[in-house]
Amino acid sequence: MALSPVAVPPYKTVRNVQFAMLHGTVLVPIVVLHAAIKAIEPSPNWSGDYLTRFEKHRSAFEQIASNKHARGQIEDDGSIVIQAGDR
Repeated sequence: MALSPVAVPPYKTVRNVQFAMLHGTVLVPIVVLHAAIKAIEPSPNWSGDYLTRFEKHRSAFEQIASNKHARGQIEDDGSIVIQAGDR
């Protein structure tokens, strides 16, 4: 079963942006490292506006998370971590 989008707002931490997706009825935490966001869209003038850039590309990150989940690339805590270079 693939992961499904859910209307959980993302939030930014010092090193990443986090959101969640559904696997059946279970929320799966998704962690998108800032480096992964920079790889998709470099920051203009080093603004660091990660949430805005994340939202522009959220569907791509959701697809990457779903693919990693299907391949069993799940962290020990049950989360999916998206790094630069993940597809």
